[in-house]
Amino acid sequence: MLRRTQPPRAAYPGRTRGTRHVGVVVAWQLVLVAVIALALQASVVWGVVAGALLLTALLFTIPVNGRTLGATVRIRRGFAARRRHRVEAPDVAPELVPLAQWVPKLELTQIKDAHDGEIGVVADGESWSGLLEVNSDNPLFTDRGSRLDLSVLRSLTQQDDVVFAGIQVVTFTVPAPVRALLPDNSPGLQSYREVAGRATPPAMRRTWIALRLDPRLCLEAVGRRGTGQVGVFATLRFGLHRTQATLKRHGMATEPLDPLGISDVLTLTSGASDDVVGQRSHEDWERFTCDTLIHQTRGISGFGEAVSAQYQGVLDVVAKAPALFAVTSLTVAPGEPPRGAVRLVTPSVEQAGSADEFLMSALRRDLRSGPRGGIQVPGLLATIPLGRQIAQ
Repeated sequence: MLRRTQPPRAAYPGRTRGTRHVGVVVAWQLVLVAVIALALQASVVWGVVAGALLLTALLFTIPVNGRTLGATVRIRRGFAARRRHRVEAPDVAPELVPLAQWVPKLELTQIKDAHDGEIGVVADGESWSGLLEVNSDNPLFTDRGSRLDLSVLRSLTQQDDVVFAGIQVVTFTVPAPVRALLPDNSPGLQSYREVAGRATPPAMRRTWIALRLDPRLCLEAVGRRGTGQVGVFATLRFGLHRTQATLKRHGMATEPLDPLGISDVLTLTSGASDDVVGQRSHEDWERFTCDTLIHQTRGISGFGEAVSAQYQGVLDVVAKAPALFAVTSLTVAPGEPPRGAVRLVTPSVEQAGSADEFLMSALRRDLRSGPRGGIQVPGLLATIPLGRQIAQ
């Protein structure tokens, strides 16, 4: 289980207030001033204008089905743009094709650590990410990611003069038994339920931590460490080593992945195969298809201060989900509350619907889940260790 004990409130590192709602607040202040000024004109015409202005402001700022009108327009435009910019045959290894179709500038490279070992780096044209894998206790058992204290990650978004665009925890879960492959009347499944009862069933899990560096957030820090990619790589190496050392002090052993290891992780979490012919990936409004498997993603927010306990609750839910596998993520960014995502992968559209219904009914009520429509590719990228999150 994720460590549920929380440090005292004062132990949480300070977090600057997010600024993403400042524009809405200022806009409403201007609208109210204008409405009051128009209402004071004591004219029917100006009263109608004031009412229309107020109604327009309400339409653009009050969420309907989880989204404001402005957010809906933005997401629909992004959905249409992704289809136009999708690359049919990217020049990458076959198992990375589905991912590279939506990230055309996907690139894997390597840097050297202090002991001349290889550290893998994945780039998307604007940012560079390194990956740490949580070591397993034993080759035959699941990893130790369930003991990760997620509150520690908040302090790592800013390290000395370096600001990271996102630090992300990604957990790959294969439920046991895989209910997506067994009918409800299966004797094996019924026997398993009798033994397990209400307890969370065991599951195979792997956990990674991704650090995403966007040089535009700390140009001076990158410049002090070198010019061009030299500075970027040196800054990312510094962040990976600092993060690894911090996690080690909290009893969590991790290992940086080399390029081959990162390639394997990207393939695993995207659900891709290297022997599929024909169309590799396709995004519909509410689902994503990759090598014949159906992916459905929802964004999650409202983790509050008990981040570890809330994320553990999400992991407990997906461990019982009727899916082939699930990928969950939680990302912290400077000045923003933690945000997560859950992607359930099933063999068919019907099973995808059942898995999503189970997820929505089992999630804790204090967690807020976003709508599926229009965010399936962003959801895929937010549940692959690239350090990203869904922009709702």
